[in-house]
Amino acid sequence: MVKIDKKRITRYLYDISSNTKDIEALFNVYDEEGIIKEKHLLKSLKYSLVEISEAMSLVLQHILAKHYSIPAKGYVDTIKQAGNVGIVSKELSLSLKPFFDFRNSLVHRYWAVDDKVLLENCKTGHGDFSAFVEAIEKFLGSI
Repeated sequence: MVKIDKKRITRYLYDISSNTKDIEALFNVYDEEGIIKEKHLLKSLKYSLVEISEAMSLVLQHILAKHYSIPAKGYVDTIKQAGNVGIVSKELSLSLKPFFDFRNSLVHRYWAVDDKVLLENCKTGHGDFSAFVEAIEKFLGSI
């Protein structure tokens, strides 16, 4: 078993937390209509979501490969495998899976994303990002 690079993971967790705080701040200042009206805010939100998904995937790929010797076959597979081996709870894995599916749509088919659905899902689901950070910190503390 190869050692996990905890500094590397910590940097990714910081990126997730920082982007999550930016999203929370956006929703504290603007309502959904205000965000849709100001296109740069919507683009900023989408970019934050892409950064969060990238960082989450990198965290999980690293832990799966280094600690479990499990290769992941893409973004969605990382969250499934993480739930299967207990890096995150099954519940959190299932809750985040649609986000990982959505990430693919956002990156590859951004023009097809319904902005109102995006905002509603983000508003109700951004707490999962903090839960992910906590789960990874707990996992790192246990190894």
